[in-house]
This record gives sequence, C-alpha cells and structure tokens, in this order.
Amino acid sequence: MPSTSVAAQILTAIGETRAAGGVVIPEATAKYLLGQFGVSVPRGLTVEETSSVPSSLTPPLVLKAVSPTLVHKSDAGGVRVGLRHDELAEVADDMRRRLAELGHTTAGFLVEEMAPKGLEVVLGAVRTEGLGWAVMVGLGGIFVEVLEDVAFGLAPLTRGQIRAMLDELRGKALLGGVRGGAPVDIDSLVEVVYALAEPGGLLASLPDDVVEIDLNPIIVSAHGAVAVDARFVLREAGSADAAKEAAATGSAAGIELYCKGFDRLMEPQAVAVLGASGRGTTAGNLFIRNLKQFGFAGEIIPVHPTADLVEGLPAVASLGNLHRVVDYAYVALPAGSVAPVLAEGRDRVAFAQVISSGFGETHEGIELERELIATARAAGIRLIGPNCLGAHSTSGRLSFIPDAPAVPGSISVVSQSGGLSVDILRLGEARGVDFRGVISIGNGADVSAGELVEFFLGDPATSVVGLYLESLSSGREVLEVLSRCETSKPVVLLAGGRTADGARAATSHTGALSGNHRLWPALARQAGVVLVDTLDEFVDALHVFDVCDEAVQTTGSDVVLFGNGGGASVLAADTLDRVGMTTPKLPQTAIDELNSLGLPPGNGLENPIDAPAPTLAVDGGAVVEKILRTALAHSSPAAVISHFNVGIIVKNLGATHGDVPAAIIDAIVRARDAAEHKCHHILVLKTDGKADTDAQIKVYEARARAAGIPAFRDLESAARATQALLRRRRLEDVDQGDDNARVLLTSARKGNTNDN
Repeated sequence: MPSTSVAAQILTAIGETRAAGGVVIPEATAKYLLGQFGVSVPRGLTVEETSSVPSSLTPPLVLKAVSPTLVHKSDAGGVRVGLRHDELAEVADDMRRRLAELGHTTAGFLVEEMAPKGLEVVLGAVRTEGLGWAVMVGLGGIFVEVLEDVAFGLAPLTRGQIRAMLDELRGKALLGGVRGGAPVDIDSLVEVVYALAEPGGLLASLPDDVVEIDLNPIIVSAHGAVAVDARFVLREAGSADAAKEAAATGSAAGIELYCKGFDRLMEPQAVAVLGASGRGTTAGNLFIRNLKQFGFAGEIIPVHPTADLVEGLPAVASLGNLHRVVDYAYVALPAGSVAPVLAEGRDRVAFAQVISSGFGETHEGIELERELIATARAAGIRLIGPNCLGAHSTSGRLSFIPDAPAVPGSISVVSQSGGLSVDILRLGEARGVDFRGVISIGNGADVSAGELVEFFLGDPATSVVGLYLESLSSGREVLEVLSRCETSKPVVLLAGGRTADGARAATSHTGALSGNHRLWPALARQAGVVLVDTLDEFVDALHVFDVCDEAVQTTGSDVVLFGNGGGASVLAADTLDRVGMTTPKLPQTAIDELNSLGLPPGNGLENPIDAPAPTLAVDGGAVVEKILRTALAHSSPAAVISHFNVGIIVKNLGATHGDVPAAIIDAIVRARDAAEHKCHHILVLKTDGKADTDAQIKVYEARARAAGIPAFRDLESAARATQALLRRRRLEDVDQGDDNARVLLTSARKGNTNDN
C-alpha cells in the first residue's frame, strides 16, 4: 500500500486536475506515482519554458505539451521525439501555437530522455461495474486498437495469471524475438503488470475518482520495461453517486455469502404454493400438478386467502396460518403483493422462490425489489429470484416443468435465465445427461450464483457444476468463490451478452477495448472455468466432464482419430484442427505393427486410422481392441476419438456378425483399461436418420456412458467437448503455477499485501 504522503499526493493531483477543468492527471504526476510502485519511467521534468531544461538530460529528448484539456496528445500534435537541446525552444513555440488553434491552452512542457528501442506494449486498466479493475495488456502501442491483440485479466492478479495473459496474445512470438530480433525481458514486463495489479498495488491504492489507466506505450527490450506514457483518467464530475446507485441495485453487491442449509432447497419435505387458483389454472396450479406428476413425497400446502381446496389439497389462508415450517415456497403473485405476503411467513419458510417479474429487472421495480429483500431478511426467509421460473431437484422430486427428467444425476446448474433452465433440462435429457439440480435465480436479489456454486462445490452429490450467467458482477462473485474453495470439480460457464457492446468511449485505449467479449474470457481464465459459446456446447461439456474419469490427467492437444469412412475421417481431422487439436502421424513402428495384424485391405493406418466395414467385421468387432492397443503403445495422445456410422455397420454386418457396435464399445473399453498411457476416450455414434437406428444408438450411448465413455451423435460436438476437457487441464496448469492463486482475492479483500 502507498505511504500516507503518496496517498495525499494522489488526492491533491485529483483536486488540482478537477479545479483546472481536466479529466486526466498530468503525465508527470502519473509517472511519479508509477515510480512509487516500482515502475520504471524515463528521466525528465516539467517546465514552463524549455530554456530551463538542464543539460544533464541526455538527448535525444521527448517534448510533450502539458494541458488540462489535452487528452490524446499525439493525435493533436502535442508530442515530438528525437530532439536536441537547441531544438526545444523552436519546437515548443510551434507546438504551443498549433494547440492554441485547436482550443488548448499549454501550461508547460514535459521534457524526458527517450527510452531505449524495443517492442511497444500497452498496459491499461479500467474500472468495470461489478468487476472492479479490468487489466489489459497488448501489443501494438498506438496501433493497439487497429491490431486488437490484447488480453484481459481481473485485479488482483498473480504472476502466473499475468503470464497466461501474455500467452494469449496472437503476436506473443514477438516477445521471444523473431526475424533476428532480440528477445525482450518478459520478466520485467510481468513485474510492471504485477506492480499495478497485485493486492496492495497501484490499482488497489487509487481512490474511486480514478477510473481508467493507460500506459501506452511501454517499451520492452532486453534491458527491461519502461513506461514512456502514462494517462490516469478521472470519473466525470458528479457521476460517482450515479455509479454507486447503479452498483447498489446489483443483485450480488454487498451481500455476504453463506451457503448453509441449501440441502432443504434440494430435498424439501414441505412445499407451500402461493398464487394457485381454486377455480382456474395459473402458474401455481401447474406447479402443483408438476409436483404430483413428478412424485413429490412431501406435503404440498396451497396458500390462498379464500379457497378451502386448491388442486384437491387443503389450503391455508396465509403463510402465518401454516401448521409447520415449510422448506420451499413457490410464489407466483403480482409483484406488489409479494413482500406483504412473505412478511406473514416470518420464521415459517426457509426458501421462497419468487417467480413474479416487475422487480429490479425494470427501473420502476428497483425500489420494490429493495423492499422485497428487506422483508425477506426480516422474516428469516432466503429469497430465490425474483423474476425466475423455479428450482429442479431430481432426487427431491421438485420441478417447475411437466414430465421432468426423472433419473438422478450428479450435474448441478445455476442459471440466471428461467427459459434457458427449461432448455438445459430438456436438451440434457435428450442427450442422456442426468441432473442433480437446476436452479433458476433470475435477478438473484438474495440467494446469488456464488452462494449456490459454493454449495454445489461442497455437495457430495454434485460432480460437475454448470453456470449460465448474464451479469459480469455475478461472474466476479463466482471467481471469488472459486478462489477460496479447494475443489477439483469442473465448472462450465455459458455467458450471455458476450458482445463488444459495453466498451467505453475512447478516453483510454483500455476502455475502448474492454467489451464483454473480452472480459468474460478473462474472468473464466482466472476462475479456472471452461467457457463455452452455445447451449449445445454447454450441455456437451457437462456430459463429457460428468462421464470422463477425472483421474486421467492428459496434457497436450494430440488426438488419435479412429473410425470408419475415409471421407468422414478427413473431415473429422479438419474439425479437430479448427478447435486447436491435431492428429499427428503415428510412428512407423506403430504403422508396421498395425499392418502385421493381417487386416483386410483398404485401411488407412497413419492417423486418422480409417477402418472400413470389412475390418470392423474381424472377430465381430473385437479387432478394435488390437488396433487401439497398438496405437496407444506407440503414442501418447491427449484423447482417442472413435467414430462409427451405426446405421451402415448394423445394415452391413448385423445379420452375419452379430451386435458389432456393442462389441466395438466393449473393445474400446478393454483397450483403454489395458493401455499404459491413460487418456480420454470419446465415442461418436452417427445415425442414418432412421427411427430404428436412433433407438439403437440410445442403447449404445447408455452402454458407453456406463463404461465411462461419453458418446456424441456428431464429430463437431465430440471435438468441442474434447477441447473443453483439455482446456480445463491447461487452466489447472496455470493455477498450479501460482502457489497462492486461490487465496489471492481473499487476501486482497483483507488488505494482505504479501508478495506471491
């Protein structure tokens, strides 16, 4: 943390800048502050006239205009480089005249020594609502917005996380030296970023008035890293209160996390339903019918002010008339009625899921949501929602959809979208994905995504956690949860609103480039979660993590591709390449050994391994074990993807060779278990579109899943799911590279400034 004098100087600089009508702290002051945190800056000074520049400054020199209204100095002609002492006066007069023509008053000049030649890098940070400081590093200097070769992270950052950011840059090879160029001192660049983003670093020390920072460029060479330009941008006067007001309406802002007691949500013994009609059909009536159909074994208690019976069940007039404490209340009432009704349930309701809309998702409902939260807390009720669809627990026989998936699983999902929760359940059921629970949280006004993630991470019945989030602030909360939880459970994230919208006006390069499409990947990388792009990929990733053995710790991106159909194998290899995986040629020893198996002619044995129907017919499909064992004995792939056209195999071989697809699956399992090299095995079972083939494939998929092999219907889905597996391993490697990565965020909140 800064000394008292440095903190006072920051406040003084802010006051002087505002008094002068500016929004950018003078560069010399910004560089002084950087120096206090160990960042190298050029030697120089600020003068009113260049005649007072001391000869001790070694040319070539840089001349920069000092003006409270000048934000982009280079664009306005306020910077000249490569000057001698005797050139300063003439250049300064010309610069002052040109800036005056543009409406800028020049108060003085900053004169500095030029930094050594090197690679231009931009480093910046921008305060982002719900996230805190988003840190950007990129290549290109003043051309960064043209090249857009940048990576983001969220402060505080570890050195390992900073290196992972640098590794994401498309031009990262430039840092190592290309075309005869000398490699730069990457460690010095990492230290500059760390000086800003560590707990207790510069960013943590700045008051709320400072909202953007640009160090552009930083010149990185073999000799170190020097910040040759520095811009600290202030919040517009009068906007701080508005920003705080906006933050106060955020669902997770200022809410202390606790996750005790969610077992009552997942396994309720008594459910109250508010909003069901004694005569008609409402959302409440449908919910009661869903519970009955799903086989809910507990007590269902309709709450209705006048009806004696609702859906054939005895009703009570209010929550205050409950004869027992209920674990879960389903509330589908008009928004204005919800808080008064819940107030009557003081100490009688554990969880209330408010389906009603008209709260904080609209401007008019913000105050109504505040009242709802206060009422629920005063009544001792944990609130889920509002503006959501409900909770699904397979084992608890609690669901908000009819004909709910009934097979208990170990996947738990938290979703900010109710409609998408339905899609997740339906699509998952169609693909053989079994759920522990799916919780729709809507506005997340009380129970938050972070709380539920923390619960599921510690829940013995959950092995994989899925998240659909639309709010970056909820994502930040999940990041903090994962930073303090010791868990090996995979977490898959589907993020809504991943567009370039949300980037700020170009007061700084960092603000201009900080769209959600960059912030979500940064958050996912630091949280160690797998970010996917579509609902299909989300469900496929949940499936592959649920079925595959977590003990298999493969690295790399090499894949052995095995299956029938030469053209299909070529297209499959192309698909893998598009998602960053490779199918390297097998060693000649492996090819020779495969040839020695006496297979029928027409095989491709180099990788992809193409085995036509006559080959698959050998030993009724059992030959697959020999093929895969041979390939794995001579290679170390991260995964084996086996793909088969079930319709063709059954049609051509079924009558003469028996159940060949089942034999192939069993052979894959034996080859996997016998191999010394342990890797992931993925299965693709392609259909010919006929109903009987689809029915057979469902049986084979279940057979494969029972043996720990995830099965897909197409190679594209299998490729993306395999990529998710391998990406998580790479994320784990980054996390393991930082000894204290998991406690960093917690330490930052506590003010711990220990180096890590």
